[in-house]
Amino acid sequence: MYPYRCTVCSHRFIAPAGAAHSSAGGRHPLLTAVAAAVVIGVVAGIIGLLWPEAQQAEQVIAPVATPDAPADGAHPSVEAARAGDPEAQYRVGRAALNDIARGKEATSEGLAWLTQAAEGGHSAAMLKLGKLYRNGVGVPQNYEFAEKWVRAAAEAGNSEAMVELGRFYRAGVGIKADAVKAYVWFNRAAAAMNMEGVHERDIIGLKLSAEDLKAAQAESLAAELESPATAREALASD
Repeated sequence: MYPYRCTVCSHRFIAPAGAAHSSAGGRHPLLTAVAAAVVIGVVAGIIGLLWPEAQQAEQVIAPVATPDAPADGAHPSVEAARAGDPEAQYRVGRAALNDIARGKEATSEGLAWLTQAAEGGHSAAMLKLGKLYRNGVGVPQNYEFAEKWVRAAAEAGNSEAMVELGRFYRAGVGIKADAVKAYVWFNRAAAAMNMEGVHERDIIGLKLSAEDLKAAQAESLAAELESPATAREALASD
């Protein structure tokens, strides 16, 4: 380190050997401070321009009301859920489950809304309930309830639920393990263009004997032909 003196203001300082401190190329503290002030001023100006827009955005995006909120000014989804709309009940229920800040209270609300939606025939709500009871997070783990709701969703034509039910049969969750039944549900999910079903079906198919595989494929076809969803599609095509 060597001592230097500025040729412009006579400021004295210590710098590494070879460093230059002149009005042409050196970094003077005063110049650095001025540059920093200019940058801060520019940033402050940009914030000043954007701040009103941010405030307007906050006013437009209102928080979602909870199912217990008063009727006046309630969020449209909540109002529709109270009116009995299964889709709205499903959405409000999922939103409540994601409200971690409210803890157990929000979980109870979410389960109540999802149950109403499931009982109203909403297959995604059935599947969500089944997964909650299978995992036992936020609710006591209960394989009987898990199998009940997942099966209801699968029989309603939900391909994701078909994959889940196939996994239940493969692992014996809430029901007796049955590789043939697992293949059937995976195969039906694959027929509904669910790629997870394709993957799971092909894996478990390698473990079946030729006789079991033939029986599983025949059962899959028969179940698909008897499916209410398939019947509706056939009527629509006609």
